[in-house]
Amino acid sequence: MSEKILCYGYVYNIQLEHGKELRGQPGIGDITKQYLYQLAYKNFVNDHGIQDVKNCFLMPTEQHSIINKGYVNIEMLDALGLQNIQIRQLPAELIYSHYLANEKMDIGLLHL
Repeated sequence: MSEKILCYGYVYNIQLEHGKELRGQPGIGDITKQYLYQLAYKNFVNDHGIQDVKNCFLMPTEQHSIINKGYVNIEMLDALGLQNIQIRQLPAELIYSHYLANEKMDIGLLHL
């Protein structure tokens, strides 16, 4: 059987401008919701033999490469065996080109 990976995430548009308050970033509610997504899919993962689960916040950027911004976690939820939430910035141009061509992006590019 080939390896099956489940990856789910949400796209955020962080806005950091001189003289303005930071906005568009995930907050504690968003973080706990990401963990709940993983819990909600637990039976699906088990029923379909999915071997690897990745949980991500995906954020568009004007840069030309994918940027690994690290991860976020909540220690008490780590005890449940849930994955850390990886944070990646993706070039908006790359995202739109895949979308407009109706193509899937290679998840390996995210280096999760």
